[in-house]
Amino acid sequence: MKLQQSIRRILKEELLNESKFFHRRVDLDKVQKLLPINAEQVYYETESYKQFKYELTLRAVEAIMWNEYGLGWEELPEQEEIEFVNKVSDIFEKYIKLLYNNIKR
Repeated sequence: MKLQQSIRRILKEELLNESKFFHRRVDLDKVQKLLPINAEQVYYETESYKQFKYELTLRAVEAIMWNEYGLGWEELPEQEEIEFVNKVSDIFEKYIKLLYNNIKR
């Protein structure tokens, strides 16, 4: 357990020192694979396509951060996460729109 605590401490220190924390740690291929897994649930929890797009991408990014680094949303830099999620959701705009439209039918 001490190893995990040390890793978390180091990652938290890096969070404070890095402006590209998410860019270095979140593999976009993994994000794309996670999007369809959560799409239906997020669709029914959101009220617009814009909200769906953001929430779906956010869920994928936070799943990666938790599964690979053991970091929950409360431990992540909020503003940087928002900016990163918006950029990634724009990258996958066509794919997310396809998921949205398939569920909407």
